Amino acid sequence: MKRFVKLTRIDRALHLFFEQVQIEPISSETVPLTTSVARILAEDVVARFDVPGFSRSAVDGYALKAQDTIGASSTNPLVLDVIGVVEIGWPAKTALSQHQSVYIDTGAVLPNGANAVIMAEYTESIGNNKIEIYRALTPGENVSFRGEDVKKGERILLRGTVLRPQDVGVLSALGYSQVKVVRRPKIAILSTGNELIDAGEKWEKGKIIDTNRPILISMVKELGGEPIDLGIAKDEFKEIQSKVVYGLNVSDMVLVSGGTSVGAKDLMPTVINSLKKPGILVHGLCMKPGKPTALAAAGNQPIVLLPGFPVAAMVSFNAVVIPIVLKLCGTNSLPFWNRVVHAKMTRRIPSSLGNKTFTRVLVKYMKGKFVAEPLRTSGSGVISSMIRANGLVAIPENKEGLEAGEEVEVILLRPLKART
Repeated sequence: MKRFVKLTRIDRALHLFFEQVQIEPISSETVPLTTSVARILAEDVVARFDVPGFSRSAVDGYALKAQDTIGASSTNPLVLDVIGVVEIGWPAKTALSQHQSVYIDTGAVLPNGANAVIMAEYTESIGNNKIEIYRALTPGENVSFRGEDVKKGERILLRGTVLRPQDVGVLSALGYSQVKVVRRPKIAILSTGNELIDAGEKWEKGKIIDTNRPILISMVKELGGEPIDLGIAKDEFKEIQSKVVYGLNVSDMVLVSGGTSVGAKDLMPTVINSLKKPGILVHGLCMKPGKPTALAAAGNQPIVLLPGFPVAAMVSFNAVVIPIVLKLCGTNSLPFWNRVVHAKMTRRIPSSLGNKTFTRVLVKYMKGKFVAEPLRTSGSGVISSMIRANGLVAIPENKEGLEAGEEVEVILLRPLKART
């Protein structure tokens, strides 16, 4: 078995890939606003009108002219006439003159002539449609003015934004019942290996249940993509080639796990180079786990070859697949991605210079701070380590490890438990 002749740093590999593969952002589609959460906005949103669309009261009380309250206090109440009521949901039909007021609901239209609202608790009815007021107001007090929230013509959301519930709320306030979003990226996923079987198939000694495909399908779904399951291909050139070609025809991107190392049965590089150029662009990354990862393309369609071991496949997905999906979607963010927390290492962990090493850690909240405890088990085939851990710490290529107490950035694999 040969060794990799040359290893490439992750950032350099991605630079070389994007330099040679001109990825066009995928198309858009229009969806109902109520189904748009976690989707990626495909165009800038400009406010069609002011929000609120009229000046309104922020409290229950009396709309009035602020200048009529000058000098009012609990020991020096002033008297105003009450000439009507403005209820929420109805226009204000009365205009105010000097020393006049109207009772007004929270959210109701501010009548013409009024520029402030006094809260009901600072007033008292004294009969004959008159009130006493016990404090002075400034113009604009307790009023939400037209356009205070959003002004017509304002660019309120940018293309590439991953829509959150608050964004949906703003879009609704702006009158949108539908929104244009990026189509879900279609990502075809193939596993290779004579030893692989699907879960539920009859197991025989020597066979291995394929975990990579279910993991990768789930990771694609979590990113908001649409996975296309290509199944398992045996270690046969024609079978692998046929499945990859089919994947290219039905997807935006193809992921293959297994068969990418340098053994006699590792056929993937040969298969990819038999397709449309440029073929394999980078093979072998300065990372641990995940060294056999390869970046390739057929035309401008990305193909990523991932290691056969599940932990290595997951780490490589985070390191190189996500940046390519970001490019496809024309965004710098994706649903459920880039969840990080800062923590202090509980003990020293070594690392070899030249490799970006991803260490599994368990993050806990202790004595007012987050700490990261490295897992003792570190094999790239030990899938259970990814459920015992809740985060990954990347040790840069130029460091020989991390020291106890050193602050690190942890990529979270799952949400942290609530602090107690």
